[in-house]
Amino acid sequence: MTERFVVQVDADQFDRLARPTQPLAGIAELIWNALDAEAETVNVTIARTELDGVDEVSVTDDGHGMTHDESSRDFRKLGGSWKKTRTTSKNGKRSLHGKEGSGRFRAFAVGSTLEWKSIADSGIGKLQRTVVTGSLDSSEFTVSDPEDLATGSTGTVVRITRPREYAHRILGDEAPTWLVTRFAVYLVNYPSLSIAFDGQSLDPKLILQSQTEIAIDEALGGDHGAPLLRILEWKPEVKTITPSLMLCDGDGVALHEITDGIDKGSGVRFTAYLIWPGFTEHANELLLGDLGHPVLGPIIDAARVAIREFLDARLSERRAEQIEQWKADRVYPYTQPPQSPTEVQERQVFDVVAVAAASAVAKEPRAAKLSLRLIKEALAQPPGALHRVLKEVLNLTPDQLADFDRLLDRTTLASVIYMSKTVTDRLDFLQDLEGMLFDKGKKEKLLERTQLHRILANSRTWVFGEQYALAVDDLGLTKMLEAHYELLGIEEPVVDPVTDTEGHTRIVDLMLSKASLFADRREHLVIELKRPSVTLTLTELNQITNYAVAVSSDARFTANNVAWEFWLVGDDMDEVVSQLVNKTDEPPGFYTGHGSYRIWVKRWAEVLEENRQRLHFYRDHLQYQPAEEAEFADVLGKYLPQTLTVTPPAAATR
Repeated sequence: MTERFVVQVDADQFDRLARPTQPLAGIAELIWNALDAEAETVNVTIARTELDGVDEVSVTDDGHGMTHDESSRDFRKLGGSWKKTRTTSKNGKRSLHGKEGSGRFRAFAVGSTLEWKSIADSGIGKLQRTVVTGSLDSSEFTVSDPEDLATGSTGTVVRITRPREYAHRILGDEAPTWLVTRFAVYLVNYPSLSIAFDGQSLDPKLILQSQTEIAIDEALGGDHGAPLLRILEWKPEVKTITPSLMLCDGDGVALHEITDGIDKGSGVRFTAYLIWPGFTEHANELLLGDLGHPVLGPIIDAARVAIREFLDARLSERRAEQIEQWKADRVYPYTQPPQSPTEVQERQVFDVVAVAAASAVAKEPRAAKLSLRLIKEALAQPPGALHRVLKEVLNLTPDQLADFDRLLDRTTLASVIYMSKTVTDRLDFLQDLEGMLFDKGKKEKLLERTQLHRILANSRTWVFGEQYALAVDDLGLTKMLEAHYELLGIEEPVVDPVTDTEGHTRIVDLMLSKASLFADRREHLVIELKRPSVTLTLTELNQITNYAVAVSSDARFTANNVAWEFWLVGDDMDEVVSQLVNKTDEPPGFYTGHGSYRIWVKRWAEVLEENRQRLHFYRDHLQYQPAEEAEFADVLGKYLPQTLTVTPPAAATR
């Protein structure tokens, strides 16, 4: 006859065991029970209400089922499971998961009423069906009389009704992946098993990217042998998995999960499984593993160290992959191989900064190209500019900023990269300027005031000397006087205009100024530019002379602490001018001087060559080897894999 009994436990103990906030844990326990019953197939189905909530849950398996006697024994009290004295399932096929006799009651986390319909071999060659029902409200269970069946197969169906308040959590997007992580190693060990949840296969291979096995020190495992750490890395699109460490028995059955202190900031989606037969022996002490347990503590600590080392190596690989992906997408800002040791180091610094900021770099190619270009350009600026980009634009963490402070602000590398980049850019500009000035077809079209003048006035006055800064650009002699006053700190207003010797107000192309090593000395440089198609004659020479005489004749320009230089610059000069500026007893190009001024005539070729010689000298003396500095090597190794190296081509030249 049907048995009716109350489980020997208080109702509030049921509630503590079957935590209503963790319904997925209740589903997991039912799946484990099916696997312990040697099921090959487990299927979890969820019936929904009209409002798409949970109405009913069924867990169906094809295991060996429960006989009537087993049902009466196992449901009568909490604990005391038949599994407690065994290590394998009834027919020796599997390693057992549960041993406490409480797992089946965890299903009350999902619903308040449970029903087990189980078909098992009675032991005399007949199939019998037994139905067990239970209620959370009364802690009362009933076990039906066994029903003989002429046909059928063994297995169990668990039906859960009257869903509890948090049952909807089993419908969340993260539910299948959460379950996969609990059964992953077990499913790998038993590949013939099939588990489905709400129509979705719980197959770890579907979301598995890679797996790594790491042997833990054998001495820590004692008689149970060396613990094995198996790290399963999930595909990046699986965003709902939180990194954790699972403590598993020798067959990979998860016994306990540790989430505290497991690196969650790496961005790597993984679950680590620490597999060791000894965990079964210490099953009741697993919660103490992180609290100084003499046996479990050292094993778990060793696993943590191995996880950190794995993540460091994996992140290095990902960084290399990221750089190669940027190159494949054609958003990487360097297109040519480095041409010098300094450029090699610049490229390595860029790679370090870029991969550290990868999360802030846009995914869309055009936006990514802009972000990476921003980093590259910041490297070519004074060191503080890169720090501002990293902090304010790319929003790096304080630890990352500290690393780059070590790499850049506290070494000379940033300054060397900046200067090297500046020299390279200037040499490239000189080459372009030479083409505009001398290439047939270009020089004839180059306009003096609207093109040549504007190109040089736009932050390229270094062509006439590093020491000069632009004071007046394409303005009259009166404005030149005002600039002169301002540079000398004279606050007197300019009332009357300045004119040349012919009484005309003239426009000067450029007026540059520099302060000498002595604070009370200053030198002004006035430049008259002529386009390449103009040959310098006495007409142009008289023009620059007119400016010089006008300045020297105007008392307002007179100052004992100011020297004036006047340059006339063109592509070529006629024979008369050539003889006038190439006298045997004077420097080449010097025309005349009087009092505080001197006049020079220069060819563009001479100006360009002087710049090239100076810039090549700088570059030859900027060959810096930061790899010799421990700080550079430390930070480089932290962010880039050893296999990712950048080397210049042999005997490369610019």
